[in-house]
Amino acid sequence: MSEDKNNNKRKKKKKKKKFRKLFISTAAFFTAAVVVVFCFYYMYFETSYFDLVKVDISGNETYNKEYILQQSKIELGSKIFETDRTKVKENIENEIYIESAKVVYELPNKIYIEVKERKEKYQIFYNNEFIITDKYGIVLNTSTKKNELLSIESLTEVIYNVGDSVQFDGIDNINSIFDTIEYISSEVGSETMKSVTVDRNNSILLATEYGTMIKIRLCEDIKYQIVFAMKIINERLNNNLTVSNGLIDFTKGDSPVYIEDFKMEEYNE
Repeated sequence: MSEDKNNNKRKKKKKKKKFRKLFISTAAFFTAAVVVVFCFYYMYFETSYFDLVKVDISGNETYNKEYILQQSKIELGSKIFETDRTKVKENIENEIYIESAKVVYELPNKIYIEVKERKEKYQIFYNNEFIITDKYGIVLNTSTKKNELLSIESLTEVIYNVGDSVQFDGIDNINSIFDTIEYISSEVGSETMKSVTVDRNNSILLATEYGTMIKIRLCEDIKYQIVFAMKIINERLNNNLTVSNGLIDFTKGDSPVYIEDFKMEEYNE
């Protein structure tokens, strides 16, 4: 019986020691935390250690660094964490040629901005004006002069605002136009396609380097139509048949139709 009492006493002592150690450890932790917070508070608010002294910018070509810094609304000399990175990102991405921006704190006193700019890719000719877009059809600017970009003409109404995606009346999926162009450039070769004409009723006309026009339906398998059209052109070339001034039309039925002596001028009328 006395042995049981002794065991209970020892257990109680062990519990007290554990509690005392836990209490001391917890107190030490909170003391250390308070010291750290105080030191950080002092360094942040009472010294210039976290004062923003520099903003590094990369990836810019269209806009110079001074302009991007100005549009970012970042204030040099302010405390680094007073700069809202989300707001800075939004400010920069409001610029037409900026596709995306990444804003990073570089402690203790710098900010790094990496931008990805939109590249001019196409010029859409409509109403005696060239509408300049990137590869996604985002309108970047307009011009009265033609440049070296791939030309896209339209036989239907073009609706656009700078900074937004261009729209063609009668085309359900605008992206299908640019996806077609990108597919031809990557799989067939950018030199193969000389110009693009947006037609009515979800179709486009492609002018090739061979002089052959290809009319495809945008609402059907675009890759199949392109591959089939190139097969027809190659077969005609291998058999010494003319391909210039011809039209391969995929909009007339289930099978493509080859039309000789196609004249775009008459088609536009």
